[in-house]
Parts: sequence; structure tokens; C-alpha cells
Amino acid sequence: MTTWLGTDGHGLDRPPDLRLFAPAAGAWAAALAALAVPAWWAWAGAGTAALLAAALFLWGRPPSVFGRTVESMALAGAATLVCAATVAAVAGFHTHRTAMSAASESADRGGERAFGAVVTVDPRSRAGMPRPGRAEWVVRARTLWVDAESGIRTSEVPVVVLASGEAWGDLLPGQTFTARGAFLSVEDDPLTAALVSVRGPPEEVGEPGRAQVFAAEVRAGLREAAEVLPSPENGLLPALIVGDVSRLPEETAEDFRATGMTHLLTVSGANLAILTGFVLAVARWSRAPTWCSVAGGALMIWLFVLVCRPEPSVVRAAFMGSLGLLALATGRPGAGLGALSATVVGVLFVAPGLAASYGFALSVLATAGILLLVPSWTRAWSPPLSRPVAEAAAIAVAAHVAVAPVLVLLSGEVSWVAVPANLLAAPVVAGVTVAGAAVTVVASLWPEAAAVLVHLPGLGVSWIALVAETGARVPHGALSWRSDVTGAVLSALLIAAFVVLRGGVRRVFAAVVAAVLVLGVATRCVPGGWPPPGWVLVACDVGQGDAFVVSTGPGSAMVFDTGDDPDLVNGCLERLGVREIPLLVLSHDHADHVDGTPGVLRHRRVLSALAPEGFEGSSVGRLLMAEGVEIGAAVRGATYRVDGWTLRVLWPPKEHVGTVNDRSVVIRADGTHLSALFTGDIEEPAQSALTRGPDRDLLAVTVLTTPHHGSNTQEPDFIAAVGAEVALTSVGRDNGYGHPTPFALGLLARTARVSARTDLDGDVAVLDSPVRVVARGPAPEG
Repeated sequence: MTTWLGTDGHGLDRPPDLRLFAPAAGAWAAALAALAVPAWWAWAGAGTAALLAAALFLWGRPPSVFGRTVESMALAGAATLVCAATVAAVAGFHTHRTAMSAASESADRGGERAFGAVVTVDPRSRAGMPRPGRAEWVVRARTLWVDAESGIRTSEVPVVVLASGEAWGDLLPGQTFTARGAFLSVEDDPLTAALVSVRGPPEEVGEPGRAQVFAAEVRAGLREAAEVLPSPENGLLPALIVGDVSRLPEETAEDFRATGMTHLLTVSGANLAILTGFVLAVARWSRAPTWCSVAGGALMIWLFVLVCRPEPSVVRAAFMGSLGLLALATGRPGAGLGALSATVVGVLFVAPGLAASYGFALSVLATAGILLLVPSWTRAWSPPLSRPVAEAAAIAVAAHVAVAPVLVLLSGEVSWVAVPANLLAAPVVAGVTVAGAAVTVVASLWPEAAAVLVHLPGLGVSWIALVAETGARVPHGALSWRSDVTGAVLSALLIAAFVVLRGGVRRVFAAVVAAVLVLGVATRCVPGGWPPPGWVLVACDVGQGDAFVVSTGPGSAMVFDTGDDPDLVNGCLERLGVREIPLLVLSHDHADHVDGTPGVLRHRRVLSALAPEGFEGSSVGRLLMAEGVEIGAAVRGATYRVDGWTLRVLWPPKEHVGTVNDRSVVIRADGTHLSALFTGDIEEPAQSALTRGPDRDLLAVTVLTTPHHGSNTQEPDFIAAVGAEVALTSVGRDNGYGHPTPFALGLLARTARVSARTDLDGDVAVLDSPVRVVARGPAPEG
């Protein structure tokens, strides 16, 4: 077991030690409460808890009066209150210092300020497609001083810097810099003083520390060694070994999320546990003295934290691993749950903000699940399975079961694919971790040899990637679940009932739960669900953006625009069962029409694309060309035939000059029984030109996609010339633009028999012969 769990598994076979459970739970609850209220309330709560602790301590003594049992309970309660009071007081101090800082003052007053800061975490590239004017990097830092209105003030508080330029991406933790930026308020994080939007590169950049340079070189060496592997393995190996996701394809990251394997991509306590377990196993095999085991484990922990950075789960594992090594060094029996509880208390004493970290919660819960469930499950599963296989299976299942309530909060889903996916991946994870760590060391000393040796962990990485990709493609692999506290509590109660119940009662309970889950899957698959049989065109609910799908056969469809959220458009295409896209049409290079393109490419074959002239130079254009998708320029007069549909480009003329909106590609699509006009974001000038132009007679269609989400920029004569029987308005719920406007809706009402909108109707399907409209209904809020 030590081989699998390292210092996390020290004392795993001993009875659970729950004496520190209450102090750990109390400290965690106190931290969460203190972070949610002003500092004065936190301090008042800390004082109250301290007084109650003193009263309990005095009440429980002497034992001759109340007895040993009462004394033990009173001391346990006093210890819990002391831990809660300490954490609440520390959290109040941090929130007060943040709220009173010059950075927070500058954010409240607005405007730009000069400041100096030190980088605390490696800069990460910002999610989403890069765009002009949109920050490329997110840099977490700690301010040193801020040039506030009252003058230059010392202000050592956390901030998040949003900036662009290669120089920001090259910064290392510990480096100081100066800059000037706009300070913006942060509403949902009491321990972050401000968001700072910076233009230009960092100035007066300090020299990085030698340790941080060493860590950066180690990470870079592994990236270079992995370059010889095919994609996605070349980006996946650094993610699995050192948490470097800079070259990980978004599609692969989504596969891991869909299969509940994301914990493998973020450096976690599992990596450190495996590596310390390997060190302890080697020491035991070589009959090394205890001090060698302890020294080797301590060195591994230090190097791991340095190279992989102190992420929440790494901090948990390092603290707990240190306690395990201390127990080993002193010859005291290990107590896994006791060490975990002590870790929670100790970490929150120093960094109470981690109480609100999902990464920390997932790490703690996964470890607790392993410590509580693995020994008994291994014994129960060993007769039909060999012990190593039973241990590996028990660890994978126990960890996933324990974190399920938190995963519900994150995803709003219950995945039945996650358990088998993790079971299939588990046997090679330990080998990949150890072999990958070895390659990392070799890459720092002999890069040429590392480029050869990297193929060994590369085989395991290929298997893990295959498991994730295959699991992500399983239809209905996850069921929707409430993504709030109620949903998390319900899932926790179901899991607890399954763990606690025994014998026939457990089998009956499991059968009932399984039947409910099967029925849930069945209701999504039976006829009469979504999509409706015979659908021809669907407006996808992608929020404030456009995405329309035109059927070209079973599993095949054309896509017109993709919205700005890859997950939303991918979900729509998944529901429609689309696996091949003969033509992707992108009307114009605005985020709400094209930035969802990575979601369209996810496990689908896109044969060709059509876009405005010069689109190849955009970020989405470069993405398509990198994926081998040929991009054609849409110019008025061009005609295309795609699987029974005839497409005519009505706009824009060649080399047209105008706004980006008015250069939107406008296409008329004619099928067997239905015609549609896709308009992008054209406004009055383009609409008027179309109404007066040579293609006026081609404007009349059955279905109109409302231009510019139903804004006020509509030309009445254009809407009248189209005369559509069905109008589809793709618009976001409660958007700040006021779309669709009463003016636009009034124009559509004059001609359209049906006017549907995605904010109220969700996905909307149009059926032909006769023309009918079916709405899926809006997604629930939250």
C-alpha cells in the first residue's frame, strides 16, 4: 500500500484515529464563515469561541467531579473551539488588511495607479481565444507599494494582474516588477484586493531567485523532451508530471473533465504520494536506515513543491507527508486520518483562504476517502482479484466517491463514466509518474537521452489519453444534477448511506439507486425527447451569441457561427448527435460568433470552412488551419452545394469596406422543403444595400436568423423583403444590451408566424413539410 500512497498511506492499516476530526472540521467551518463576513464579525466570533473554550475547559475539570468521559468530551470541545477561534482571528486579520489596503482603496476610487509587486504564482495564459485588447496573461502577485491618491503607500496584499505581451509570460515567482494599471474591485474574493488591468510590459523587473530559475529550467526540460511524442501526449505528459498545461490541447482537457479525470492534469497530492511511496519502497528494498528514508522523502517533498509550485493540493500533501516522515523518524505509529486532520488545522492556521479552494477540498476529501474506505474494500475485493489490483481499484473508486459532492458543485453532473475511466487509468498512473519524474531528472542532465527515454512514460500517457477520449465519447455519460449546496448534500447523503449500510439492505439500496440512474438515462434516449425527429435547422442556446445547425444527414450537419463558449456549442451538437461537419460558416470575427469554434472541433471532423476575406489571419482562422481545415473566402455571388443544400453568398461584395458587423457573411440556404437566411450581425447599411441590390429577389425565405441578435439596428424594408415565416433570435438571457429590442420584435411580428428566441425557448428546432417549430426549453439558471 505504501507504494501507491507513500506518506499519505503511513499507518493506513491501523484503526481510524478520529480525535482530531472535530478540530479540523471546526477550523474549516470557521474559516469559511470568517471569509464571508467583515473582519470585525470574524474577530467577534473568534473571541466568543475562545471564551466558550475556556468555559468548557474549566467545566470539564477536575475529573474527580465529572468523570473521565466528561473531561475528555469537554477537552475535545475546547480544542475544537480554540482551533476555530484561531482560524477565524487569522482570517479576519487577512480580510481586514486586504480591505484597508491602498490597492483596495484604489480599486474603490477607480483610475490608473503606478504600483510595485512581486509575482507569487507562475503566470498563466488566459482562457478563451486571444483577441486584440483582451489580456493574454493572468498574473497573481503581491503588491509592495501603490501610488494612491494619498501618496505612495506600502501595501502588501494579493492582486491579480491582467496583461498582454511575452514579457509577462516569462516572469517567475519571486520576481519583482513595477507597472501602471487600472485598479478594479473584486467582489467574490475577500483576500484579493483588486484586479489590475495593465497596458505594456512590466518595468524594473528584478532578478529571479536561483531556486525558481532551477524549477523553471526543470519544467522547460520536460517540455522539450516531450516534444518528440505525438499530440496530445506531448502536452499531456508535462501536465501529468509537473502540472504544466501550457501545451495541453483544450479538447484533451475537456475529455479529462468529462470523465472525472481532471485531478490527473492538476499536480495533486497523488503525484507526491506516489513519488514518496517510491522513495520509501526503494529505501525498504535496499535495507537503508530509517534516517535515509526520512531524508529521501523530505528531499522529494521539497523538490516536488519547488518544481510543481505550492498548489492547494500540493500544500496538503506536503504538510501531511512531512507529518508522516516525522512519525517515521520518531518511531511512532502512523495515523493517517489523524495526520490528515492535523494537516487541515495547520494549513488553515497559516492560510485560511484555502478553506474556499476547490483544489484543497478535493485533495482532503480524496485522501480521507482513501484512508477510510481502501483497507476494507481491498480486503473485500481481494479474493476475486489479486491484492495489487484490488488496492488500485479501491483507491480509484474511494477517491472518486469521496469527492463526488464537490464535483457536483463544479459541474452540475453525476458521471457514471468517471469510475470505470479512473479504474482503467489507475494501473498506469503510478508507473507514468515515476518514469516521468525520472525523465524530468534526465532531461536536466542529458536532454538527448531524455528524448529517447520519454517514450517509456509516453506509452502510459497514450493509454490514459485513450481512456479519457473514449470515455468522453460515451453517449449520456453524465446525468444532470443540482449544482448547489442542496445537490451536494443530497449526493453526500446517498454516498454515506451506501458506505454505512450493510448486507441485504445495501444491495437493495444500490439496486434502487441504479434503477433511478438507468431511468434517468433512458428518459434522455427514448423517442420524443431531444432532438425532435425530422429536425432540419436548430438555433443553439449559446447565450449572447449565434450558433445555428443545419442537418445534412444522420450525424452530419453544417454549422453557422459558434457562439463564444466552446462548452455550450459542443453541448448543443452533442444533443443533436453531430459527428461530422461538411461546412462550417463563420460570419465575422467577433467573439460571440466564432470563439466557440474549439467546441465544434471537439471530436468532430470539419471538412471545410467559409469565412470573410482575410479570416485566416485571425486567432480562430489560425486554429482552423492548424487543425487542417481549409478556409474559403465568402464573396457575393458564390454558390456551394452541400449534401442536398444549395448555399448562395449574398453578402459582402469583394473587398467591401465597412464595419466588422456590416462585413458579416450573409448566406441563403435552400433545402428540399425549406429555405433559410443567415445574417450574422449586419446592420442598416448592409441591410439597405441588400434590399436595393441585385439579390433582392433571393431575400424571401422560410426562416430568418434575426440580424445582430434583434438589436435596434434593423432596416424595416429588409425585414419585410425577407418575409420569413419563422424568425429565430439567438440572444443571451438578461443580457446588458437590451436585445432583442421592442422595435426589432415589432418588425418581426409583422411577417413571422413564429418568432422564437433562445433566451426564453432554449434550443429551437425547425421541422419542414409542414414547417413547425419545437423548443427544448431554456436551461435552468445557476
